[in-house]
Amino acid sequence: MRTIIHPWSAVVLAAALLAGCSADVTVGDGTVDSDRTADAVGTYLREQVPALQVDSVACPEGVKVAEGATFKCTAEVAGNQLPVTVTLSHVTDGDYTYELKPAKAIIDTEKLVTEIRSRLPAQAAAAKVDCGTSRVQVVDVGGVIPCTLSLGSRRQVVRAMVDNLAGTVHFDPATVWPATPTTSTGKIGDKLTVYDEAGVAQLEATVARLKFAAGDEVDTPEHGLYMGAYVTLRALADGQDFVEFTALVGGHKYSGDAVITSTAFDPLLDPVILDQGEQAAGWLVFDVPARHGQLVMHDLDGRQLAAWKY
Repeated sequence: MRTIIHPWSAVVLAAALLAGCSADVTVGDGTVDSDRTADAVGTYLREQVPALQVDSVACPEGVKVAEGATFKCTAEVAGNQLPVTVTLSHVTDGDYTYELKPAKAIIDTEKLVTEIRSRLPAQAAAAKVDCGTSRVQVVDVGGVIPCTLSLGSRRQVVRAMVDNLAGTVHFDPATVWPATPTTSTGKIGDKLTVYDEAGVAQLEATVARLKFAAGDEVDTPEHGLYMGAYVTLRALADGQDFVEFTALVGGHKYSGDAVITSTAFDPLLDPVILDQGEQAAGWLVFDVPARHGQLVMHDLDGRQLAAWKY
């Protein structure tokens, strides 16, 4: 028997591309020798994919030899069932040639994980990528391998879509780890969640209510009004340093540290460090020129985290 081995090529995530194998065979009783064909399939796979475990191969019996006849053998590859298409050609005088080609793509799970990790932004470099525990996966063209990305409490599912037998894939969504919005927004009374740059939830913050005062002979607001904002904070992770609040009115910023002697805004919100599960609540007092604007929460580096419109 003369065997012709075609070039082997690895494309992106493919464990390998089985380009095909052909051989000349002499027919005995006019049917395909299933055992001989199974041996040929097993030998071919073991030679071309030495890193993978190829166990049993089964081919159908009683297949008539005819030009263009096609049937499938099934090989167990690394615990997966890989169908291999066998096509007969050049049938003459009791001889024929057969060609072997895989009917599904072989996807290397480790390479798939590596490809996804290469697409992660720096802030998500520590994310865990889980595409399954099998060393390889046998997938139909057009099939999907779901991969789960996790970092802290954040999760994203990315679907690897198999494009061809070579194992080329594309991803859905195309952006593997979308940028986390830098600012959560809402209105007075809304509870907003603050995330770090990796998208992990850090803090829940609520501006529960506002209260305005015109001042008196002792406490006179420089800009026209004292505005008190009653804020509640709950830490979702350890080490939450006290964040800064700014009132944004007419394009100008006003800090929440106005000093007054009145008890109208007791208790004040103390600058404390909160660990997971701990809470703090109190008033912040602003000296502002109007009753309409935004309260903006930012970290000590000035990164905007949340905003409440009022």
